[in-house]
Amino acid sequence: MAREVLMALRRVQEFADARRLTYYVVGGLLRDQWLGRPLGDAASGRRPPPVNIDLAVARGAVAQARELAAHLGGSFVPLDEAHGTARVVLPSSEAMPRVELDLSDFRGPTLEQDLARRDFTINAMAVALADWLRSPQAPAPFIDPLDGRHALAARRLCACFAGTFEEDPVRILRAFRFAAQLGFSMEASLEALMARAVAGLGRVAGERLRDELLALFATDAAGEAVASLGRLGALDVLFPELVQGRGVDQGDFHHLDVFEHQVEAVRQADQILASCAEFTEPLQRALLPYTAEAFVERRSRKSLIKLSVLFHDVGKPANRQVHPDGEIWFIGHEHTGAELVGPITERLRLANREARMVVALVRHHLRPGFLSREPELTRRAIYRFYRELEDDGPACGLAWWADRLATRGPRSRVDQVDQQRERLEEILRPYFFKVEDIVRPPRLVDGCRLMQELQVPSGPLIGELLALIEEAQAEGRVRTAEEALALARATQSARGGKAPPPGRGRGEPNRSS
Repeated sequence: MAREVLMALRRVQEFADARRLTYYVVGGLLRDQWLGRPLGDAASGRRPPPVNIDLAVARGAVAQARELAAHLGGSFVPLDEAHGTARVVLPSSEAMPRVELDLSDFRGPTLEQDLARRDFTINAMAVALADWLRSPQAPAPFIDPLDGRHALAARRLCACFAGTFEEDPVRILRAFRFAAQLGFSMEASLEALMARAVAGLGRVAGERLRDELLALFATDAAGEAVASLGRLGALDVLFPELVQGRGVDQGDFHHLDVFEHQVEAVRQADQILASCAEFTEPLQRALLPYTAEAFVERRSRKSLIKLSVLFHDVGKPANRQVHPDGEIWFIGHEHTGAELVGPITERLRLANREARMVVALVRHHLRPGFLSREPELTRRAIYRFYRELEDDGPACGLAWWADRLATRGPRSRVDQVDQQRERLEEILRPYFFKVEDIVRPPRLVDGCRLMQELQVPSGPLIGELLALIEEAQAEGRVRTAEEALALARATQSARGGKAPPPGRGRGEPNRSS
């Protein structure tokens, strides 16, 4: 355990002693310690992840949290004042994890009754903070009225009481998240308990749904969990747009209907993103930190890629066409899908940057496939791909690859997979290894220089000429400022003072990819 976390908890105990309070460590910290999961330690030289510690107190948690925040020099964050829950966030640094202390009132007159009202038995254990500090590595005595340690030993998720999901339906998602994170099975009774409460998911705040779903997608078993949520009926409540694909046949290129194909694509994304092992070693080393990057803390690009993959064909049911020869086409489904997924990102309260990425991946998920069919992948084609997708380009490539591996109908060319993987690497490598050569060439001349040299005023022409120069750089046709100016003059002369906008690349019809 990080030394700073121990020091923070000792200061919390000093605060409690001065006020004759008894704090109990409950929930995740004890569970993860029992399982041997690390807490607050840096990994691979990166900034250590936040540490969240639950503390239970008989009463007055919100007022105490406010006072404790001032005592520790941290921030007070009210979570649920009506139910007596608040958070204290301690200052952090590159070397020290952010520590979050969640204080909550007992959910009953006694600690044992509080534990009995929690979600799962593996989270219904407690140790007095003072006892925990005496022996952090082997805390005792354990207060474990529901035998959570037995469930941990059996690697099984059990509900604390029959109404746990009805009391808080988001626990349905949390159950699948815990099972995926910890590799646990679920007690047989849980399915019926969840089914009884599944309709309540429609009343859960989008932020809570988002946090559970993205935590689930951060695991390497999200696909199976999504499939189970589909069978349970949870996806019908959460994403009615998605389940419109049930039973929608896609033709001979696919072996699954639209809905099952999207679920299978998440399974494939699990395997691809777990270690990126199927790519060459230099690309593996570049892709892993790229997919781990988070626009918002605790919500990685890896999770957003899987969310995008789940919805990549959501526009297909509305665009399905059966031609007289029996061929099934879905022309334009990527644009319809982008229109449908936008409101979904709003319901989930994604940050603007996250939402833009998800919408972009749905809209452009076919493009890497189009590039894979070209006889030769040109520098211009790669440049245009990244000009459109920017930093989401590699994510789009990975989303397409999950889609491709989930497509295995009788007419799907499985024999082309190795060649397509090589082509995908051709698309990915420039972003990581040739950024200034192809993806974002450094500017050779600026707008002021162009206006001076060409004797033209500021306006759209200058922007169009700069874009043409950048594309020519990416192609390798322009390498110096003099060559850039010569291209601008030639373009201006050929167009009578007007430059054409940069090309957009040819479009292609699509069937069912």
